[in-house]
Formats: sequence, C-alpha cells, structure tokens
Amino acid sequence: MKQTEKKREKKKGKKLSLKVTLTASFLLFSAVLIITLWIIQTVFLDSFYKTVKTTQVRSCAHSVSQNIDAENIDDLIADIEEQNSMSVSVYEINVLKQVEIFYQSEIKGMMNSFVTTDSTWELYQKTVDAGGEYSEITDTGLKRRFDWQSVIMPENGAPENGFKREQGQPATEAQGETISDYRDKFDKNIEENSDKEMREPPLERESVSRLAYAVINTSGESDRMIVVESEITPVTSVVETLRYQLIFMTAVLVVISVIIALFTARSIAKPISDTNEKAKALAKQNYDVEFKGGRYKEIKELNDTLTYSAGELKKVDILRKELISNISHDLRTPLTMITGYSEVMRDIPGEMTPENIQIIIDEANRLNSLVTDLLDISRLESGTADIKKAPFSLTRCIESIFSRYTKLIENEGYSITFDCEEEVFVEGDELRITQVVYNLINNAINYVGEDKTVKVVQSILDDKVRVDVIDHGEGIPAEQLPYIWDRYYRVDKEHKTAKIGTGLGLSIVKNILKAHDAEFGVESEIGKGSDFYFILDRIQ
Repeated sequence: MKQTEKKREKKKGKKLSLKVTLTASFLLFSAVLIITLWIIQTVFLDSFYKTVKTTQVRSCAHSVSQNIDAENIDDLIADIEEQNSMSVSVYEINVLKQVEIFYQSEIKGMMNSFVTTDSTWELYQKTVDAGGEYSEITDTGLKRRFDWQSVIMPENGAPENGFKREQGQPATEAQGETISDYRDKFDKNIEENSDKEMREPPLERESVSRLAYAVINTSGESDRMIVVESEITPVTSVVETLRYQLIFMTAVLVVISVIIALFTARSIAKPISDTNEKAKALAKQNYDVEFKGGRYKEIKELNDTLTYSAGELKKVDILRKELISNISHDLRTPLTMITGYSEVMRDIPGEMTPENIQIIIDEANRLNSLVTDLLDISRLESGTADIKKAPFSLTRCIESIFSRYTKLIENEGYSITFDCEEEVFVEGDELRITQVVYNLINNAINYVGEDKTVKVVQSILDDKVRVDVIDHGEGIPAEQLPYIWDRYYRVDKEHKTAKIGTGLGLSIVKNILKAHDAEFGVESEIGKGSDFYFILDRIQ
C-alpha cells in the first residue's frame, strides 16, 4: 500500500512544462483540424454537393414561379438554363384535370429527363400531396460515352428536340429532328468512326443522377407546375483529386504546425520561465532582482507587479531590521538602568535612596509602556482589539489629557494649548480616542520647534469635527509622509529616544482611527512644522 501511494505521489509530482504543454496542444489542434478537413472533403462532400444543388434548383424553381406571368419569362428561363445547366418545364393543369405543356426546355431531351408526358400527372399528384413543393433524385442508370471529335451537331448548334412556347400560347412540338433521330445519328457516327487510330479514346462517364424540383403555382385560373431539372454529376473523381490534394496539404500543415508550435511555445514559455526563476530568487530574500516586462500584456503586468512587490518587500525588510534595532535599544536602555541601579543599591551602602528607587520604578514603567504599546499594535492590526463605541464628549476628553503635561509645562517651558468653539460629542471608544490625542501630542512634543509650542485645535465641519495637533518643528519631506505611520519609522533614520512615549504612537493612532472609520492624515512643510489631524462624525 505504501509503495502504491509513493508511486501516485511521484506521478502527481511529475508535471509537464508549459513549453511542452503548449506545443502538444497546438499540434493536437492542428491534427483535429486536418482530420476534420479530411472527413468533410471526402466523406461528406457528396452530401454537401447534393444539398447545395437542391437549394440552387429550388431557388430557380421559385424564381420562375414568381415571374411566370411576366413578359420576359422566356429570357429568365433561358438565363437559368444557360448559367446553371438546368432544364425548365412548365405544365398547366386545366379545369378538366388535363396536363398541357405550357413551356418545355429545348435541351430537356439531352439531359435524360425522367419527367415524361406520361409521368407528369403522377409528379403533379406527388407535388400536391407534398404541399406544393416536391423534389426527387433519380439514378438514370446510364454510363454514357462521348467522343467529342466525332459528334455531329445540327447547323444551329443544338438538336431541335424540344418544345418552345409561342407568345401566350401552349407549346407545340417543334419541327425538325426529334431526339430519337439525333441519337440514331449519334450512334451511327460512332460506328463509322470505330477505328481507334482515327480518333481519341472515348471518355467514360459514371452513372449520373437526375434532380427534379417541382413547384405548383396557383396564381392563375388553373394550376401551373414548374419543374426544374438538373444533373447531379458523380463526385468520385473530385474526391480522388481532393484526396491527393489533402495528402500534400497535410504534409505541409504538419511541418508548419510544428514550426509555429515550437516558436509560440518558446515565445510564451521563456518569459514565464524567466519570471519563475527570478521569483525563486525573490523567495530567497534577494530583493534587488528585477522582473523585465515581456512582450505579452499579461506577462508584463505580472512582472510589473512582482517588481513592485520586490520593492515593497525590500522596504518591509528594512523596516523590520530597524524595528528590531529600535526595540532592542528601547528595551536595553530601561533594563540596563534597572540592573545598574539595583546593583549599586545592593553593593554600595547608603545608595538605597528614594531617588534611586524612583529611577528604577520609572524605567520599569517605561518598559511596561513599551510592551503594552506593542501588544496594542498587534491586537489592532489583527482586528482582535476590543473597541467599545459609545457617545462621549470629545472636548472634555481632550481637556482631561492636559493635566498629564503640567510638570513638562512648568519645568521645561513648553506651551501646550487647546482651542475649541464649543463642546462636541462623538460616538466611539473614549479610552482609545484619548490614546490617539495623547500620542499625537507626545509626537508633537518630541519634534517641537525652538518655541516649544504645541497647539491642539478642535473645529466643527458641518456634521463632523476635526482635531488638529500642530507643532512648529522641522517638518517632514513630502516623499516620506506615507511612511511615518509605520512602526518605528523615523525621518532622520537615526534612533532618537522619545522625550515622552515609546516611539510607537503614530502606528497606534493609525490603527485606532481605522477601527473608527475616521479620516486622518498629516500636512507638513519643511521648516514650518507639521499638522496631524483626524476627523470624526459628531452627534448633534
């Protein structure tokens, strides 16, 4: 059982390359096309030919029926017979149910017609029973021989064996030779020229079929039956010719198909293979790999996407390294302080002072704040943070934060002000919004200008409220604005210990405001400072 499963796994693991698959698919398509062509041109050629011929004869019969009373009906019938090698006959069935010849083709006798005077009434009855239209294909059973060098034709170029309608009158039998006289003369001519050296070998003709299509016209006082007859030539010789032609075409198509298949497969598979190899290098953290466009739209778009992904992964990798470096620094500093002061207090008598204990407590609190912020970011980004929304006063929330900066204002000369027009209520998580405002103020303090001024402004915009935290620091370059919300991203690329907070404040702000579906951003100008803002829906 285990060996069988291993064999199945090996079979599943063996997959054809794109180049082989494309080549095989194209060749298979070409083979199906050639086989279909063979079948249509050889097997169904006779059926197609009879179908087309029947449609053509039917169309001619309807054309004569529609114009039977026209003055130029003779010219129309002559054109049909000349252009399509057909014979046209029109029979009139009078009130006594007798069949009279209204028009009969001059070449009718030459085409071995099976519609005779005796069979006309039977054909009429079949046509009536069929609803006014009737077609019939009959095998004449004849294999005629023609010796064109010895055929004697009458002076007018055709045997006078037919019937022709005079103006407005039923046709009468024409004067001159009948078809029987002409055939006797034809056979006699062959006997007289039987010497093989005196003439070319006769042309043997296979048995032919006759197609007759009858349509009844009831527009006049009596019914008229239009009969169009055509000869259905055997297609055996045509099929044989096509067979030799198809053999040649098959050989040519096979060669062309192989060449096109190989070229197409190579032109499509090669850029994909190149992309695959570079993607493997990207998976091995080679972020400098470049994916070239390619000649096809889809492959070019794929390569452009992978190139963009490689650039973003490179940025993420750089940020990851900076994050590890910064966190290591922020963790090491309080731990070093706690360890150092603890050892001093243990080893040196008299160092157990309230000041040293307070330093240890402060550094421990700082370490706790860092770990708490990291946990907050992790929960907010994963969507597991508990956001409890409820109506509260945003104005009072901001005012309550200012009590935390009393010592900073008194001892270091900072100016932190809050401007508002009126009290505003919003719906959200008050604790989290407090954290947003607190982190934005801390960020402004860390990058404040020489005037040490931070201004918080609350303004009403119709049904919304906007809060701006403004500093007069150095400002942020425009190309770096999209990245300042990332964890531990620093404009100067040098680690700088925050005066207040852990350095993760803006990342926490971004995730909290996203959880509240709030609009937020930053406007900054080099040398003039920055304005961090967010906008919430207010409650009327």
